[in-house]
Amino acid sequence: MVDLANETTMVALLLVDDYRSHINAPIEIISGATNATMTISSTSTSMMTAARLILLSTLLIAPAQSILQTATIDILLPGVPTPITLLASQASFGSSLISYSHGHSSSSSSSSNSRPAGVGLLPSTPPSDDPYLCNESYGFTTYSSSSGNADGKSYNNAAILVPRGQCSFERKALSAQRLGASAIIIYGSLSSRYSLNVTNSTNEDGSSNNDAYTRDDYTIDDVKWPIDKQDYDCDNGQAFIPSDVFSNKLNFITSPGGYDDNNDDYLIGNSENNMCVKYAADETFVSACESQRCLVTGKNVTDGGSDGTIKYEACCAWDFAIWLYQDTTLTVDEIKEVTIPAVYITMQQAMEFLDLMNGVSSNNDGDGGDNSGDPIVLSMYARDRPSVNSSAIIIWALGVFVAWLASYISSSDYRNYAKAIRMKSHLVARAGGVGAVAAVAATTAAGGQGGENVERPPPSPARHDGTPRSRSQSRERSTTATAASPPSESGERTIYRDDDEDAAEAVITNRNVQPQHYQEEESLELDASHAIFFIVLASTSLLVLFFFKIFNVVKIFYAFGCSGAFAQVVLYPLLTRIFRKLRWKSPMRPMACLSEENATRAALNGGCKGKILMCLYSFFGPITLLDVMANTIAYAVGGTWLYIAFTVLHPGSNVFYWIVQDVFGACMCITFLGTIKINAIRVAAILLTVAFFYDIFFVFVTPLLTKHGESIMVNVATSGGPPKADPSWCEKYPSSTECKGGEPLPMLFAIPRVGDYQGGASMLGLGDIVLPGLLLSFASRFDEAKRLMGLVSGGAGRVRNGAGGVSSNKSSWNICCGCGQGGYFGPVVVAYAVGLAMANAAVYLMQMGQPALLYLVPCCLGTFVFMARRNGELNDIWDNPRAIRAADALLFGGRIEAEDEDDVRASSLLMNEGAEMT
Repeated sequence: MVDLANETTMVALLLVDDYRSHINAPIEIISGATNATMTISSTSTSMMTAARLILLSTLLIAPAQSILQTATIDILLPGVPTPITLLASQASFGSSLISYSHGHSSSSSSSSNSRPAGVGLLPSTPPSDDPYLCNESYGFTTYSSSSGNADGKSYNNAAILVPRGQCSFERKALSAQRLGASAIIIYGSLSSRYSLNVTNSTNEDGSSNNDAYTRDDYTIDDVKWPIDKQDYDCDNGQAFIPSDVFSNKLNFITSPGGYDDNNDDYLIGNSENNMCVKYAADETFVSACESQRCLVTGKNVTDGGSDGTIKYEACCAWDFAIWLYQDTTLTVDEIKEVTIPAVYITMQQAMEFLDLMNGVSSNNDGDGGDNSGDPIVLSMYARDRPSVNSSAIIIWALGVFVAWLASYISSSDYRNYAKAIRMKSHLVARAGGVGAVAAVAATTAAGGQGGENVERPPPSPARHDGTPRSRSQSRERSTTATAASPPSESGERTIYRDDDEDAAEAVITNRNVQPQHYQEEESLELDASHAIFFIVLASTSLLVLFFFKIFNVVKIFYAFGCSGAFAQVVLYPLLTRIFRKLRWKSPMRPMACLSEENATRAALNGGCKGKILMCLYSFFGPITLLDVMANTIAYAVGGTWLYIAFTVLHPGSNVFYWIVQDVFGACMCITFLGTIKINAIRVAAILLTVAFFYDIFFVFVTPLLTKHGESIMVNVATSGGPPKADPSWCEKYPSSTECKGGEPLPMLFAIPRVGDYQGGASMLGLGDIVLPGLLLSFASRFDEAKRLMGLVSGGAGRVRNGAGGVSSNKSSWNICCGCGQGGYFGPVVVAYAVGLAMANAAVYLMQMGQPALLYLVPCCLGTFVFMARRNGELNDIWDNPRAIRAADALLFGGRIEAEDEDDVRASSLLMNEGAEMT
């Protein structure tokens, strides 16, 4: 019997979302929220707790990442066969780079005049009078004419290396292209962090001079200093430069940019030539400052000594890749004019590159040797990415497999009962001839031995309205044959035995014990009223998480709830098989200290110990060493997973984390579909339709209702929405509050992308499995119920679909479905696979989010209804099929009350139609 709390929990299992979205390149499938013999004891409440986790959707957005360096620069030195490779970030303007693999194949077969953009170039530097390529933007020169280049240098087939600063990236690219360059490489510089508050000077008469970029009377007060945290961080290294050293060696008021490039000699490096090393606040500057560069912050302090010396603060500079963003001040014609590729490298990369250029130049100027005079050749490519995302295929296959497995296991009670009947028929046929087999079936159907009237478990009364009661309302499944087995010679009960042995023994000896795999299994049969619970519980859960942001609570429930499911589905069967192979029986026997006899004796003796033992026994029942071992391992794995979830910045990249999450998700789906059942197409249609509109409302409608236009479903599923901070900020301070968020709640399958430098993962929410899985489970149980009733009637146990004739095990349809005995289950599984593939394909074709139920519901429900209508069984399966009612009565009810005339007639009809159900 399922109490109200557990019934509410099971309804909560349905509160899942099936939304797919394609947010950015690293994410392939962005999806909604997220039975082999299984033994579930009545004390396994952890799996019921875990059921509460699938309350909401899980739309996945890639976590905040650093600026990805999507380009490579291959530098081929003279006489060196292997190039040196630098990573670079690409610009949002100019032409795109060709992929590395395509570029190599095309460059080897093309002439120099038809090479792809960025391939086979000669590195070069800007004109000596314009080191930042900003003179044209200042109006000092015009590079569109040949007279603009004062050096007279040719930039044909060249890539110009230009420091960042003084003007925009796109202005630099435009000037480089007008000089004749084929590409531009912009690199980081300390000078780019400084600028002057440039203004035109005024004459005595008040007139203004056009000398903002040329005047030489700027003071230190006109300097715009670097920005704390954005350009530097004093926590990574701090120094205090004496004012006399500052005044003698550093200059920040040189026109037009302010920063004097000679400052680099005193602010770069790890020796005492670097003032930040020499005057560091402590000895950790070299080890703490990764960039080995510092920026004078413009802040000064007064020394506490008697002389009152002023010192200037300098702190460690950041050196990361950045985006080369567009210049909004350019005209439309100027924007169209920029067609050369542009990339960005860091200060450290630029220093190495320029050192190589200077080394080769010095070699060419000297005697040089065999390769003297050969230039450096560089080629720029877009980094390769896999053309086929194998992880997306794997995640699709995993989803289909888990849906099939969980649905198949959900019908194991019917299947195992039928297996026991076959075993008994086989033994009887061998002992008494084929004629005795019919008597076996009649005896089994009658529930007695040799036709005797043997008492069977009493049924529950039918509803007054004539409709059959649900399993949760009408009965509690009887205990297994194993649990009912008599005590052994030692007085101990064997709790875990081989299921087939139990089933066979029960039927062969004509004992009235049902061959089941479940011990007092709690189950919930859904009806149409649960759609109301669905809306209420799902909406409440989403709103609570949206407003109170208690996302970590969900992770805790998932970790420990799924640990219980993991113990039941994986560890119990695995350890049981191992112990049987080792012939070690003691771990599978109840522990003496927690036996019923000892607990009762201790309780009668009184005292605290007796109360504790009786409480433990009442709550857990008999406990075996197998119980302790399985749960200890399961919860240790769950605790480790939870620790990683709370301590690792992006846990999805951790191998242990995503593997355990996938295993936990599979166990939860198996537990779900083994506990939650629907027994009518009408219920499935209502439930899936309600879930679909619930999904649409919270994903697409709520942005119109919330204050900031947020989708409640997206916000909750991504732990509060994507990070608010800029990616460049999150690269520097990934643990800051603004950079948190975007991590999906863990109710999903995840497979990291294979061979993709951009990372990311293909993901599939558990909601995409369990909601359609309810329909798949119904199809599986309906097929098995028909086979069982046909077998009881003396048939062979193969399904006949309506008037279509008996299915052939060798038909092409059955081979395609992977289902050797026909029925509905195989075709519906295939329909599920097709629908899931369509949902995934729609993401790529439309480049926008897709509700998965839009494809899964028509495919699965439509296939089922079409086949049922073709077979003339639609009216039967629309509301509580007679095959399932009769099979349940055979396994669990014992006999059917006379008041329920419909079920009596249905049972008789099924028994008489046994030959047709062969």
